Amino acid sequence: MPQEQHDQNVLDINNLHTGFLIDGELHHAVVDVNLSVKPKEVVCVVGESGCGKSVMSLSIMNLLPKINSKISKGEIIFNGEDLTQKTDEEMNKVRGKDISMIFQEPMTALNPVFTVGSQLQEVLFNHTDMSKQEARERGIDLLKQVGIPRPEKIIDEYPHQLSGGMRQRIMIAISIALNPKLLIADEPTTALDVTVQAQILELMKAIQEKEDMAIMLITHDLGVVAEMADKVIVMYAGKIVETANVVDLFTEPKHPYTKSMISSIPRMDEQKNKLNTIDGIVPSLKNMPHVGCRFADRCPKAFDDCTKITPQLAKVSDDHEARCLLYDACYPDTSSIEKEEVNQ
Repeated sequence: MPQEQHDQNVLDINNLHTGFLIDGELHHAVVDVNLSVKPKEVVCVVGESGCGKSVMSLSIMNLLPKINSKISKGEIIFNGEDLTQKTDEEMNKVRGKDISMIFQEPMTALNPVFTVGSQLQEVLFNHTDMSKQEARERGIDLLKQVGIPRPEKIIDEYPHQLSGGMRQRIMIAISIALNPKLLIADEPTTALDVTVQAQILELMKAIQEKEDMAIMLITHDLGVVAEMADKVIVMYAGKIVETANVVDLFTEPKHPYTKSMISSIPRMDEQKNKLNTIDGIVPSLKNMPHVGCRFADRCPKAFDDCTKITPQLAKVSDDHEARCLLYDACYPDTSSIEKEEVNQ
């Protein structure tokens, strides 16, 4: 790869706002998201269910339902082009080839009425001029690559004949068929048992190193984050609340939400009768606060300003950003304190 491509980010998301129409009003599930992914980098996006991780990934792929959702603001720059401006036809040329996605829930991601081979070869037929025989050979080769035994037989079987771990390996095979520059993996180990989870993560890491691709891994499992990530992005209620490299995030978390999540993990070197928990739940889209910190009502460190002033994401130490009023840098300019966010 030429040097100039190394220096260029694979993906840049700038000020992304994605919302859903509820009772005729647009409510934002993703607000003011800014992030970048470098070549060969593994970026983990972490947060509990309902914090906007999957909506962000589907925004990148332009796979949100057109009938009730829209990207109202921002840009998603991939290969120097803004994906938000592309038509469905143009996106079809990008999806599966340059950007691939492993969807949540391997048990339902494959079509039950088509063989493994036909689903694997579909992406090859869509983006190349391979013959049926060449596509079959490439399919068998991909199944071998992801560690599936008897690939010549499995290629003619149906998803229901395979275990969850095997199905997830097939999803990975489909996603890497054309050596994409970016792989988005949305909870790739959900519903798999622990040993299979470890195998899937090991497989993804091996493929990533071999193919030099970047991975955006979406998860709520901090064990997966520790195992896989170079950089971590923590989301809460549609906003990024912290970004850091993986070592800094675990050794010196800055945001109270991140600290609470990390302290709720059982540790081998501690004896506890009860694990820490975070009281309350993520606010629903219709009840999202317009002003103030979205974590304020659940935060053990909250004070008066937290409900009145909306914090901005700012650098709080070297290569470490947080969105919390415990840090002076996160106070917005005085001119914008009263400014309402986009959620209208």
